[in-house]
Parts: sequence; C-alpha cells; structure tokens
Amino acid sequence: MNVARRVSGALLCCAFAACAPAAPRYSGTVQTESIAVGSQVGGRVVATYIAAGSRVRRGEVVVRLDAAQLTAQRDEAAAAAGQAAQRLAELVNGSTADDVAKARALSAQAQAQYRQTVAQAPPQTAAADAAIRDASAAADLARLTLTRMQALAATGDVARQSLDQARSADAQAQARLAQARADAAALVTATLPGERRSAGAAAAAQQAAYRTVRDGARAEDIAQAQAQLANAQAAQRYAEARLREAEIVAPADGVIESFALHPGDLLAANAPAAIVDTFADPYVYIYAAQSDLAALVRSGRVRVVSDTDGAAYDGVVEAHDRNAQFTPQNTETADQRAELVYGVKVRIHDPKHALLSGTTITASPA
Repeated sequence: MNVARRVSGALLCCAFAACAPAAPRYSGTVQTESIAVGSQVGGRVVATYIAAGSRVRRGEVVVRLDAAQLTAQRDEAAAAAGQAAQRLAELVNGSTADDVAKARALSAQAQAQYRQTVAQAPPQTAAADAAIRDASAAADLARLTLTRMQALAATGDVARQSLDQARSADAQAQARLAQARADAAALVTATLPGERRSAGAAAAAQQAAYRTVRDGARAEDIAQAQAQLANAQAAQRYAEARLREAEIVAPADGVIESFALHPGDLLAANAPAAIVDTFADPYVYIYAAQSDLAALVRSGRVRVVSDTDGAAYDGVVEAHDRNAQFTPQNTETADQRAELVYGVKVRIHDPKHALLSGTTITASPA
C-alpha cells in the first residue's frame, strides 16, 4: 500500500510538472558598442595607420591631418600671449631710470617739434603771399603785352605768330596766378592747421606716456593688462587644442569596423573618420510580456545562447522600458492586455569577444 502511495505521488508530481508553464524564451540581435571618431577641425589627410578590421589600442593615432596652418595659428597665439605677459610684467615691476629718461627725452622732442611747426606757419604764409604777388605781377605784364600786340596786329605792324605767342604767355601767367592763389588757400585752411594738430597730438601723447612711465602704472592699467593676458592665454590654449585635433586617436581598445580614408582626402570638421567597435560587453534588447517583466527584472539574471554555435553566456538586466509597446491605446480585454510587451536591455558577459554584431540569440531567465 505504501508502495502504491509513493507511485501515485510520483505520478502526481509528474502531472503537475507537465502542466506547469514552460520558462519564457526571447529572441534578439546582438549589438556592440561602437564609437565614431573624427576631428573637430577637419583638414587634408596626410597619413593613415589603420584599415577596416584592424585592432587598435586606446590613444593610438589612426589618422593624421595636415597641421601646417594649425601650427602657425598656435605659434601666433603663443607669441601674443608672450607679449601680453611682458607688458604686464613691465606695468607691475615699474619703470627704470633709463626708461624715465628716454620717455622724458621723447616728450621734449615732441614739444620742440610742435613749437617748430607753429613757428614755421608765418614764414610759409609770407612765402605764399610773395608767390601770389610775383604771379600777379607776371600776369599783369603778360596782359599788357597781349593788349599791345593786339593793337599792333590790327595795324599790321607785327606778325600773327607774335600775337599768338603773347596770347599763350598771358594764358600761362593767368594759370600760374590761379595756382599760387589756390596753394596759398590750401596752406592756410588745410596744411598748416593739419600739421599743427598732428604735432600737438603727438606732443600730448608723448607727454602722457612720460607721465605714465614717471608715475608708474595705475591699478586699472594693471587690471586691463591682466585681462589681456588671460585672453591671450585662453586663445593659446584654444589654438593648442585645435592643433591636437590634427591627430585622430582611438578613444578605446577595439576593432575598426568602418574606415575608407586615404592620404590626400579631405575630412570635414566633425565628420566620422572611422567607426571603432569597442571591446565592451555587447548587449541585446529582448521584449518581455507584462506578466513576465516583474520576475525577469527582479531576478536580473538571463541565460543567453548564441544561435550561431550554441555557446551560452551569462547576462544581466541593465535597463527596461517604462512604457509598453505593440499594444493599442485603449485595451479592452484580458487577451489584449496580455499582448503588452516591454523592452529589456540585457548586457552579455563576453570576455573573449566572441559575439559579433548582428548575431541572433535566444534568451531565458537564468
């Protein structure tokens, strides 16, 4: 009887096991972590060191761009920063006795030049007036000569050629008189005032420079020089960063998935130069019904089997969707609600990097 009971219990267990629902199975496609690498500045390719399918190490140079222009910009920025630093040092350290003496001499020279410019105005004006008087006397004489020749020509006492010469001489004399008057007017209204203003401005500037050297820099001058130095140094760092972009390096260990550049090609700024398939663990998206989601997320462990060779891998649930997919907006029946599925991201532990992108797998709760 006990034997019968044991047999009956075993059969009942088997029946329950047969009736128990099978563990859910999911399909998916392996995706690997890829990184597009390029340059923020772009330029002409001068050297390539990789090919599609080759392995690279983190920090390894994969493409080199022409850096001549970027190097020149870096050097120019460095020179500007050096000049700004020197200017600030001069303001902070103050002027030497030689600097003060030199500034004083330049100021005195500018003042003397201004006084000389002012003193030269009367003689230049007098000379212009004298030129007008001379030209006027010559014009009067030419006009009298022309009048006399016209009278003689009327009586036939002079040749026609002499009359033409007198007319030409009169015209030239009148033109010289007009030019002398114009020169005198320009001298008085433009040349002399302009020279005086220019010499006065130069004298004032040299005087201000002398006072600055003598009295030392003001606090606001030092602050301005500090700001200019900071700007110049920032420009130098920016130029150096752009120069580093001429060398495109691998951001991580991996395999070159896509690459088609050759020396001489032009690479646009921010355009991908190569696609690097990194050696990070791949992942797969599976879609679980709402009835299975809670248990799957709570366990967090998934068994992944490659459809290619049947190899098994450990997987962990990394994330899952907050919204359902493949379902109508309003679900009316229990069957419709059963169709709700949620995307679940599973990270696959693949230390040997055997799984390739695009490989199909079958996953089930571990």
